Amino acid sequence: MAGKGKAAGRLIKYGPIAVTAAQRWGPVVWEQVKSQREPAEKFVQDKVAKGNQRKKAMAHAATVIDGSVLQVFHLNTAHWVVFSGDDPIAVHPPAQADFEELLDRADLSKRVLPQDSTVMVKVPRPRRRTKGATARVPRQEPATGPHTPDSPVAPGRIVRGEVTGGTEEADRQL
Repeated sequence: MAGKGKAAGRLIKYGPIAVTAAQRWGPVVWEQVKSQREPAEKFVQDKVAKGNQRKKAMAHAATVIDGSVLQVFHLNTAHWVVFSGDDPIAVHPPAQADFEELLDRADLSKRVLPQDSTVMVKVPRPRRRTKGATARVPRQEPATGPHTPDSPVAPGRIVRGEVTGGTEEADRQL
């Protein structure tokens, strides 16, 4: 294999430097990784909880008469207010504020019905093409009328796997 000597030379040259750096900075890097993991996990859990709260609100609105949902923000946190008709009945996630405070200056015309939010557009997946495949072009039917013996659709040629009737001269060419 080409390059084994080059790799071995670099290992000999830079190996001791890498080992010294790993011994010196390894524990520092490990502590940084451990300390950064907790905020990232908290962020992911918060995102999952927010998504679940919307689903819970939609499910709740689907079970009441004339149910609808409106997203409002309180203390920089999204809350979903569930309505039955024009009356607010619940908040997901639960908030310490009352309905008047949550719905102050909110546009009630932007409420969403549960069936509106569950509409999904189904897009078909594209078929995987095999390696080296080209676009398939459908075979054309021969047109009516006279054909030359050299024509690709001449009588006596194979069309769709069947031999069509033709002249003896065309049969000899096959």
